[in-house]
Amino acid sequence: MKKLLVLLLLLYPLTAAAETYQWTDERGTVNFADDLGQVPKKYRKKARRLGQEDTSPKVIESGAAEPAKVKGEDAQGAKKLYGGKDETVWRREFLQAEFNLKNAQTDLATLKGRLADTSRMPRSEYLAIQNSIKYAEDRVQAQQQKLDQLRESADRLGVPPEYRK
Repeated sequence: MKKLLVLLLLLYPLTAAAETYQWTDERGTVNFADDLGQVPKKYRKKARRLGQEDTSPKVIESGAAEPAKVKGEDAQGAKKLYGGKDETVWRREFLQAEFNLKNAQTDLATLKGRLADTSRMPRSEYLAIQNSIKYAEDRVQAQQQKLDQLRESADRLGVPPEYRK
């Protein structure tokens, strides 16, 4: 039993390094999954892994009529940058930070829920859960600080509120 608990405690931090995928369904709802297999088949081609930059170049054909103005672009068609980041990057960073905070909070709530009935729980398991709760609380605090720092940075650089959704 002790070996199993030690193994679980050693593997627990590895869950924080999981990849996160994002896609938008037909209703416009942004969804997240930890595994590409959890993304519905019809959205897998459009799902993107968070943390990756979209490096596809913007193509404007010469001689064509003036391209339609894209939201977040100035009169010359250049994207507005705030701190070297455009709207897409800011939105992605806020979504990722909020998602990470929510995951950390969920993990903490789950661990605290396991302590609801300790009458049949061995002391070693109880102590292991207590240690995991301390780790999860630190994770929640760290994720909250990251989100707060991102908000402060966005405020300082004048990032519009709609980029923070």
